Amino acid sequence: MDGHTYLQRYDTADVTLTFQGQRLCITKIADLEVLLETVDPVTFAEDERLPYWAELWPAAVALAHYVAQRLDLAGRRVLELGCGLGLVGVVAALQGAQVLCTDYEPAALAFAHYNARRNACRQVRFRLVDWRRPALHRRYEYILASDVVYEARNFGPLVALLQRFLARGGSAVFSEPGRANAVPFFALLRQRGFTCQKELLPLEWDGTHQIAIYTIRYRQVRSQHRSTPGVAMPLPPHPGLVPSPESEDNTRSVSTR
Repeated sequence: MDGHTYLQRYDTADVTLTFQGQRLCITKIADLEVLLETVDPVTFAEDERLPYWAELWPAAVALAHYVAQRLDLAGRRVLELGCGLGLVGVVAALQGAQVLCTDYEPAALAFAHYNARRNACRQVRFRLVDWRRPALHRRYEYILASDVVYEARNFGPLVALLQRFLARGGSAVFSEPGRANAVPFFALLRQRGFTCQKELLPLEWDGTHQIAIYTIRYRQVRSQHRSTPGVAMPLPPHPGLVPSPESEDNTRSVSTR
């Protein structure tokens, strides 16, 4: 079923946003609360599935700003997890990335496809993916995800997915709105051989928010005497940002303006 057919099932609303001077129009569900009332109890009991994909969340808007401002994605292979309405993937594709948008919900992929098409976004594909059994076949230089870290039962599958599909030398970038239950997820990542660098992004959109942006990379193996062939060396810090010596999980501030 294509995006237009799915849209006909719902009351929708359009949201216009601007990223680095480029205006995008994103179609979303007009009222998430109304949609939640229609959730089938049997479907919910089976997998606790709620249609969170239907809303344009601040963490997605923040990550889209971060992608547009800070990441050089031209020619890069990018995987988006839990793409929802497709905003982040669309922004990445418009930066020149080759994007695969994935979600667990067919309706989300239909809306994402519609939003990509209406914003003249061509370099993006779509796939239904279950993190527990991901039907993916390659590694990606960037893996993007916004506001996906809220259910502990998904932490293990998410970490395993990063281990399998993040390219060596690549980065995963997650946006997170400050949920206390997300803390164990990033601790688990560090236990499994990743580093997590945290930056705070103030966002004025549908209220005032402080969104955490986590850059996740494989922990680098260092030699005291010389570099080892085949082992990637640590990436330099972003210009103008000084790492904090207190913690591996460095906290920095960036702006959307």
